[in-house]
Amino acid sequence: MGRRHLTPYEIKQQCKHIAREARMANRTPWTAMGIICGFALYKSEGFKGQRISKITSAVADYERRWQNAEITQEQMSNRLSEKVGWTIEYKEYTEADIKHRKGSYDYWLDRAQLDPQNEINKQSTRYMIWMFNALMDEYGYGKERLTRVQECISEMLGDYRLSKTTVLAWRKTLLEEAGIAFEQPIDPLDQKSGSFMTGG
Repeated sequence: MGRRHLTPYEIKQQCKHIAREARMANRTPWTAMGIICGFALYKSEGFKGQRISKITSAVADYERRWQNAEITQEQMSNRLSEKVGWTIEYKEYTEADIKHRKGSYDYWLDRAQLDPQNEINKQSTRYMIWMFNALMDEYGYGKERLTRVQECISEMLGDYRLSKTTVLAWRKTLLEEAGIAFEQPIDPLDQKSGSFMTGG
């Protein structure tokens, strides 16, 4: 049996998804990253609302200082690396990473998502570097504890790639068990205020 072609409705839905992802990249902040980092601190370190809030406020301050060119991402990445021997690195996706045949609809679909996905990944990398530096500053975290948090986030990101709805469950747990509310990830076209992660 040959491959089933997409219906016009399915193509329209995929195009809507691409447009939404582009808006998410361009109309930051990306609230899912705040939830992921907050839940990692709750799950791995037992942090509750007040301590998570202290870290997210520090992340917001790092972001503000970065935007004002008071600090650089490279500087903070090097600081983390000197402390633990690793850092968070951004990998840019290019057309070479697309597995579909060039010229096919699937290739076009993946190509259309490269720029917004790269923008989201760049921002996520920055937030995580800020968070690890904040843990060093606020709670004196060293290599062992920082690595534990990093491993927890890596595991969570694997779950998130499989199902984006996991972030909604983590948000619910943070509210009910840790006592902290994060803005629900929504289409930024409808977003009226910033996320908790960037202090908007």
